[in-house]
Amino acid sequence: MTKEEMMNAIAGKLKLVNVGVINADSIDDSKIDELTDLYDMVMKRENISPSEMTAITEALGNLRK
Repeated sequence: MTKEEMMNAIAGKLKLVNVGVINADSIDDSKIDELTDLYDMVMKRENISPSEMTAITEALGNLRK
C-alpha cells in the first residue's frame, strides 16, 4: 500500500474535514514503517475517541519531513 493510500484511509477513518493537513508527500520516506504501524492501529479500531484522534493527528504531524 502506498503512503497516499494509507493517508487517505486514515483521513477517511478519522473523518477529517481538512485532509490537506496530512499530505502524503510531506511524509518522510524513512518513516514509512511508522506510518504503516499507525495505519494498522487506526484501521483495527472500531471507534476512535476525540483524545485518540488528537494523538493520531499529532503522530502524523511528527512524520513530516
